[in-house]
Amino acid sequence: MTEQSIAAMIDSHIHLDNISDPHQLSLLAALMQEQGINDAVIPAVEPSLWSRQLQVANQFGYAFSLGIHPWYVKQHWQQQISELATRLAEESRTSCRLVAIGECGLDGNYRDNFDWQLHSFSAQLALAKQYNLPVIIHAVKAHEQVLKLIEQAELCRGGVIHGFYGSPELATRYIRLGFKLGIGAILLNENAKKLQQVIQDVPLDCLVIETDIVQVNAVEQTTKTLNDPHFGLILPLLIKKIANLQKKSAVLVSEHVFCNTVQLFDL
Repeated sequence: MTEQSIAAMIDSHIHLDNISDPHQLSLLAALMQEQGINDAVIPAVEPSLWSRQLQVANQFGYAFSLGIHPWYVKQHWQQQISELATRLAEESRTSCRLVAIGECGLDGNYRDNFDWQLHSFSAQLALAKQYNLPVIIHAVKAHEQVLKLIEQAELCRGGVIHGFYGSPELATRYIRLGFKLGIGAILLNENAKKLQQVIQDVPLDCLVIETDIVQVNAVEQTTKTLNDPHFGLILPLLIKKIANLQKKSAVLVSEHVFCNTVQLFDL
């Protein structure tokens, strides 16, 4: 598959604001543009980092979400939610590039703050409904709780399960609730048989593609890495892998995941 076979791509989830060096950030943005990635969604992590996130999004014209990642939910989660509500009110008036709530959700690996995560996630789902925005969900070892809270929220727009790596049955449950599956680098691991089966089973209309922090990690390595012909090409590789698994053309897959992302985030 050549770059010419893909007209345009959107990275549905990349933490570009993690790059502190302005030169490296500009380099990566330029590489993304060269590779046909003409838009991206930069997800939020926590209140103290929102300003940096929005500055990067505005600098390059990328879309962004606002939310509180489960790793960063604190005991004063009510205050964090209040800050989020205030920021949402401001950005919804002044920016057309606010496209989602998140990254939010539940992470069962973080037990010390899990009760606070539950409260914070519920509150963020309510804000998504209030603002008629989709949600970007981080769900790790807590899928039953995530599904229950989504059902209770009765969301208007659904959203995406970021970095999905679950069974075909779990995928179907999320899809039935109006969610798309965010597919990232793990699909390129030949041992990821479970995710490969999911890709074979689910409709193409239910998939979006993402780098998460793969490119971010790569850009902070050596100049040799930056000159590697495979640098930053994760999205085309994902498209090729999905095409192989679904026995469809790469062009068809690229068109579908592009349209899926545009429709999900109203880009």
